[in-house]
Amino acid sequence: ILRVLGENAIAVRTKAMKCLSEVVAVDPSILARLDMQRGVHGRLMDNSTSVREAAVELLGRFVLCRPQLAEQYYDML
Repeated sequence: ILRVLGENAIAVRTKAMKCLSEVVAVDPSILARLDMQRGVHGRLMDNSTSVREAAVELLGRFVLCRPQLAEQYYDML
């Protein structure tokens, strides 16, 4: 999924963020991984509004459930 986040097609990047959200729904601790943090951060800075929205939605769903993630993603938000 992280590899696909760098694709040129906006629809592919958006779907990758939504897939990542489904993975995180099963295991929110995956957001603590450094590679995940980099991937989400990159999508928060994406040129596409839909990709940025998907990244913010992902963080909004799970950061509140896991306060320790809020510390890791605070600067990005």
